[in-house]
Amino acid sequence: MSTVAAEMGVSEAALYRYVDGKEGLFVLAIRHALLLEELPAGDLPLSPGTLADTVQQVREFIAEVVPFGTLAEALAAPSSGARGFSGLDAVAELEKVLRELYELESRTREAADMLERSARELPEMADLLNTGFRGPVLAALTTYLADGAAAGLLRRTPDPGATARLVLETLTWFARHRFSDPAGAAIPAELAEQTAVDALMHALMPGGRVEGGAA
Repeated sequence: MSTVAAEMGVSEAALYRYVDGKEGLFVLAIRHALLLEELPAGDLPLSPGTLADTVQQVREFIAEVVPFGTLAEALAAPSSGARGFSGLDAVAELEKVLRELYELESRTREAADMLERSARELPEMADLLNTGFRGPVLAALTTYLADGAAAGLLRRTPDPGATARLVLETLTWFARHRFSDPAGAAIPAELAEQTAVDALMHALMPGGRVEGGAA
């Protein structure tokens, strides 16, 4: 707490007006990183009990938005075959799914990094990241890939679940984890996204067919 106060240029007493300890400070940082609404002034200073409330609020938020966007629309269709996509349509849909997932990973990078770093001391943070967020995304992506392969729109792979993890890990590295690698951090943002999407498009489309998409 003294280190944080010194970094902020305030007294420890001033810091304790907002949080009653390290856990309260962590809650405040998590809420800021996830862009949750600010807590009313009457709820200050933040206490350890607020962590459980924040975890539950984040879980509810994730449940509402995952799956999302194009991925959610595709899964909401009666069946992949009923969508009637082929050729350019299938390419465009897959590219949009990948770019939306990349954008989510990029937008939540600070929060996800905080959850990962704190997982050892706060197991609920690891559970929130893996079971609360990554689990639903992987499940939705697995269904999407399996349905697409069954309809002949995507390549058949040895295991849709393993392929979904490959897709998410690739997007995650280029969107977030590349910043922990000096060489990776030097990759421009637009190039990082295009590289990840292009590679995955060629890997997932039958015969690597990506005409009109991320070629």
